[in-house]
Amino acid sequence: MNRLKPLALSLSLLCAVLPATQAVAGGIFPWTTGDDGLAAGLDMMQQNTSLLRNGDNVWERVRQGFQMPEVNAELVQRQERYYSARPELFKRTLDRSHKYLFYILNEVERRGMPTEIALLPMVESAFVPTAASPVGAAGLWQFMPVTGRQYGLEQTWWYDGRRDVTQATNAALDYLQTLDTQFGSWDLALAAYNWGEGNVARAIARAEAAGLAPTYENIKLPAETRNYVPKLLAIRNLLADPQNYGLHLDKFPNKPYFVAVNPARHMDIALAAKLAGISVGEFMALNPAYNLPVFAYKSGREMLLPANRADRFEANLAKWGDKPLLNWQVYTPASPESVADVANRVGMSMEQLITVNHVNSSMLSPGRPILIAMKSSDDSAQSLASTDAPLALPDTTITGLASAAAAQAQLAQVAPPVSAPNIPSAPALKLNLAAQPQPALDTNLLASNSAAPLISVATPVLAATIAEATPAATPPPATAVIKVAMADQAVPQMAQAAAVLHTVASGDTLFNIARRYNLTVAELKALNGLHGNSLKLGQVLQLKSKPVSLHSAALSDSTPTTSQATSDPIVPTEYVVQRGDTVFSIARHFGVDHTQIQRLNDASSLKRLQPGQVVKIKDL
Repeated sequence: MNRLKPLALSLSLLCAVLPATQAVAGGIFPWTTGDDGLAAGLDMMQQNTSLLRNGDNVWERVRQGFQMPEVNAELVQRQERYYSARPELFKRTLDRSHKYLFYILNEVERRGMPTEIALLPMVESAFVPTAASPVGAAGLWQFMPVTGRQYGLEQTWWYDGRRDVTQATNAALDYLQTLDTQFGSWDLALAAYNWGEGNVARAIARAEAAGLAPTYENIKLPAETRNYVPKLLAIRNLLADPQNYGLHLDKFPNKPYFVAVNPARHMDIALAAKLAGISVGEFMALNPAYNLPVFAYKSGREMLLPANRADRFEANLAKWGDKPLLNWQVYTPASPESVADVANRVGMSMEQLITVNHVNSSMLSPGRPILIAMKSSDDSAQSLASTDAPLALPDTTITGLASAAAAQAQLAQVAPPVSAPNIPSAPALKLNLAAQPQPALDTNLLASNSAAPLISVATPVLAATIAEATPAATPPPATAVIKVAMADQAVPQMAQAAAVLHTVASGDTLFNIARRYNLTVAELKALNGLHGNSLKLGQVLQLKSKPVSLHSAALSDSTPTTSQATSDPIVPTEYVVQRGDTVFSIARHFGVDHTQIQRLNDASSLKRLQPGQVVKIKDL
């Protein structure tokens, strides 16, 4: 198993060094062993070459990047009083964040976003990765099914990318950057993230029609959204000065909690946990995207493991040799069948079949795949890969609480359970299993004194307590890649195609089309006069980039169009800030590193960019 082994990782983790041609920093990124994966890995290497910063405490790093101005001081103070009056509840949520926040913060910093955004899962899910809302949102970032799909989060019977820690984080940050570009401020972007961009746009239009400035305070919002940003800012304020609120924060080591492994094979989750020497509960806390007791491998999916267990996993996997990694196979009923009949035929008990597959009926529905015990004599069984295809989700964009509730009823007909899988042993794999519930979600922390709907936690998982396997001295097979999370530099994303028009094909979404042609979703919508997120097969989209305003000292035609994307962009000396611009988006547009812009300009002037402001892009 090929892997990228850190050559040095100091006690303060100010430096993490990997082989020069293989280093990956800034987090855990999809990198497979194929050519596409290698290219992606090299791209991420270029984007992330700086060392860990701001000492050895994550809380110090977070404080360094606070940028958001306060909105509605009275509501913020009310939320501050609420949280500070419940220090144990607040601390439990912060403790849960330790598994995920280092990675999230790296990604936020890499993009030049305010570090308050890294704390948003505290408001959304209380850092419970299996959190599921009553209207169907899931994961740390609470993606609705359709929005998740639009931002590249795959949802199949076996896997739900909305609960994938790294994939959902990157999708959420992409979405938030798109909203910030659309609405021109982070508070309105967050309101749109919570309530829906269409709802916020209409609220802004109503405020402007009444002669009001379109600010967070002026637009009419539902109670949950009205309290949404104040909650985040209250959490920010408590972390900025905990002693002022009678709180004590334990030191949060500035180092990666997890690394990513790519075993490139399907595997029982119980076996994967055994090979890593951890419980199934700990494995599922890092890999909550898997609906059933199988790590369903597919290109782009990764297995996250505690950083101190990855060596053990790959050594034990090498030692495992040619023994089976999977004790399940797939059966899809062609017509309604009773659970009893199928269980009897495949040599399983009814209870085991029901538990493994989250079946809530005595009959199995046609077309829904289920896991059955591995039996070579069962000719009706299918491979897992053949059924690991995207679910047929509704095409309607979910915006707002009412539409989300309506969509949930529709999705119930096609979506698999979103709870974390129960992991009983297959007949060929005997493990000592004991029930171990995940930490209860602090719903009071989420609800506070607003009208926000409470998030319901997924059902407890079964945790296997497994004796540590002895690491083998034999070299690991060439099937895995391990990456270490480091910090942060952004490199511009260049357009990958020289085209002015694009014809919508099967599987296209606004998000993946925009990414392919180096546009934001908001730009793509504006270019084509689109008001929603739906696309039709065969629809032709205009892709020519919109012109930007440049200072008179700059070259007037410096903005590359998509037809010029294959050549190096002309970079002006200065740029006139437009509504919705961020340091990151300007850097990406002109193909420069955002740290270059930060170096050339006064830091205070970049904290809150204003339309008409002149920003230096490069040296004379």
